[in-house]
Amino acid sequence: MGKKILVIDDSSTARQLIVNHLDGLGHTIIQAADGDEGLMKANAETDISLIFSDINMPHMNGLEMVERLKKSSKTNTIPICLLTTETGNEELQRAKTLGVNAFLVKPIKKEQILAVVNGLLSTRQN
Repeated sequence: MGKKILVIDDSSTARQLIVNHLDGLGHTIIQAADGDEGLMKANAETDISLIFSDINMPHMNGLEMVERLKKSSKTNTIPICLLTTETGNEELQRAKTLGVNAFLVKPIKKEQILAVVNGLLSTRQN
């Protein structure tokens, strides 16, 4: 049975690329354009099984959004994969401290997305 995957990126091109990589796997894909919208959709939807989110976005960045998601009992167990163009240790360390499950550095290949989906969804029971 398909899962719900939330894809958050301020670049519509980057979002569509991830959606295209996930196409055909039988999952429901929900999209958001920034951290504010992503947080709202994560709280409004039921049974989200995985979140892919960019770090650098306007309004609310990915790390701020993760921090809020992890404080809510409704969303604190959803696995999160952060997408970034940077590999700065400080940013990645903060993300790990917040409980991020995986990281991918852009540009992202289909095989990387599929590995994250298979790895994180296989450990989740919803």
